[in-house]
Amino acid sequence: MRLRLPSPTPRRHASCPTDKSIIFPFVIVAACLGVFSPTGEPGVSAAEPSQLDLARRHFDASRYQDAIAVFDAVLEKDPTPEAYYWRGECLRKTWWLAPAADDFQQAIKLNPREARAYFARGLVHEYQGYWDLAAADYDAAVEHNPKLALAYVRRGGLRWKHGQIDEATADLKRGIELCNAALESTSGARGTLQTYRARALAWRTLEQYDRAIEDCGRMIQVDPESIEAYIGRGRTLAQKYEKASPAADPAARQRDKAASVADFDRAIALATAAIRRQPRDAQGYRLRTEAHDARAFAWHDPEDFRRAVADCTQVLELAEGCPTAYFRRGHLHAGASHFAGDPTAGASHFRQAEADLGRVVRLEPGYAAAWHERGLLYVRAALGNQQPELALRGVADLTEMIRLVPKGALAYCARGSAYGLAGDYARALADFDQAVRLCPKMADAYALRGGANLALGKQDAARADLARAQELRTRTR
Repeated sequence: MRLRLPSPTPRRHASCPTDKSIIFPFVIVAACLGVFSPTGEPGVSAAEPSQLDLARRHFDASRYQDAIAVFDAVLEKDPTPEAYYWRGECLRKTWWLAPAADDFQQAIKLNPREARAYFARGLVHEYQGYWDLAAADYDAAVEHNPKLALAYVRRGGLRWKHGQIDEATADLKRGIELCNAALESTSGARGTLQTYRARALAWRTLEQYDRAIEDCGRMIQVDPESIEAYIGRGRTLAQKYEKASPAADPAARQRDKAASVADFDRAIALATAAIRRQPRDAQGYRLRTEAHDARAFAWHDPEDFRRAVADCTQVLELAEGCPTAYFRRGHLHAGASHFAGDPTAGASHFRQAEADLGRVVRLEPGYAAAWHERGLLYVRAALGNQQPELALRGVADLTEMIRLVPKGALAYCARGSAYGLAGDYARALADFDQAVRLCPKMADAYALRGGANLALGKQDAARADLARAQELRTRTR
């Protein structure tokens, strides 16, 4: 059967905790990473070698819709695991996450040892909020291909965010070791580019920003038009600026900020050039959305939020009904409502974020991250406006998130915060207790529980929790 877009089938997941790349009270959803090519090229079906080669050429040139059309034809005649895998990658790169995951599942069904498909499905699960399914897929990817560096790096990132610092560090260092070995043996710019990207992500997660910046620079040397490299370096410079110690040289920090802005500017210029070449191809708008999104959340410029929203709207015109595009636009409106400064503009962004995230959960009720994002939207608004009824809306959405993702410590932290804003400190404390049980090394869970204990007059317990939070935060520096 040919794949029919744009109406992906909503999928539900039974028990899958969530994780986002931020911690309450504000969410920055990290965009999905690009494809990491493992050592060696996938095999080519003997039945249709020329068609598969053509589809791969379309993919390498970012002509994803053309590639999907060819893979549709290939799969009608000869449904091979590699054809499903590559069509899934095309769908993932074009933000159609549910059908992408379905294709990766088909690839795994046909070849249960297809490490690339496990890894790519893990990226989809992570983006949609199901961090335990993502972790399980990364486990399977590593099991079937112990040299797949990015699987270690992504798994390490998940563990890092859940306070599992020792396990995360081991994964990240293993990923770096594999990248080092690959760089000694890799020939060809594409493999090198992907390897530098994986290593840069590992360094950035470990907060070794200068090394991550160097690897992003090497990516740019390999491909001076790599939009992802400029975005990655811009983000890293911004994080370095944000994390700098109070004793850091102010002039050096300002240079980092200026360099970050310049990198985002370059990424935007390259994406704009791609749009001019192919104005009816959504890929250029997707890339420019990523660039404006990254710069907006790094430097909180309302104009960046506005431009990112406009580009995301253009994606929806070219890919009508795409849940991920609504999610990204809702996420951007949510950010703009937080940073707008002007109450009228903030209220307008709030309404638009609420509407877009509502569309996501109607199109795809199992999109866990959308429930989480909308719940946090209500919680942030309640925090700013002192409106308990908004906090209770947050409780409802975050309860649905917890139903979908019963082991998600961040969702319990967020719902506990919502209960606290509604004045129900007993239920807040119960949620923070659960977060601590699920992630006993998560500093923010202890900090929030300390606040709840303080509100309930439990001074000794509050001091112990806050001290534990400080101890855990010190370990990550």
